[in-house]
Amino acid sequence: MRVGTVQETEYISSESSSQESEGSGHRTRFIILGAVLALAVGYMVFAAFPGNILYFLTVSEFMRADEYRDGRTVRVAGALVGGSFQRQEKSTFSNFQLTDKEGGAPERLVASYTGIMPDLFFNPHSEIILEGRYGPDDVFEAESILVKCPSKYQALEEERPTIG
Repeated sequence: MRVGTVQETEYISSESSSQESEGSGHRTRFIILGAVLALAVGYMVFAAFPGNILYFLTVSEFMRADEYRDGRTVRVAGALVGGSFQRQEKSTFSNFQLTDKEGGAPERLVASYTGIMPDLFFNPHSEIILEGRYGPDDVFEAESILVKCPSKYQALEEERPTIG
């Protein structure tokens, strides 16, 4: 059995230490690269869908919370109040009111919109989603209107005569 000199032992230990630091350097590079890629993908997803990030409120939630009436863009969902729709003659400007779809809350949102109304806007079973801002005149100024189609089954059940 040969006993190495102090110099040989130091050379061997420094060689193994440099191999360990190279392995740890590669691992650190992969971790940094993975983090950069994850952040880039996250940013692209966020930038691709900016309009879908808006959460929509019910009419009663919107009317009870003052923090949403500061001029920021929000979405409000509800149902058209019967008889509240008014359109100016020879114009696309209209005023109407929304209430909660379930009908339990007494709050009503007065809204205005300039443009052509969607086909199912006047269907009593449709859910209407307004995207816009609450103006200083206490009128919600809708920039766009989305109408969720009513269920076929709900409409058919209500139209079918009951046999009794």
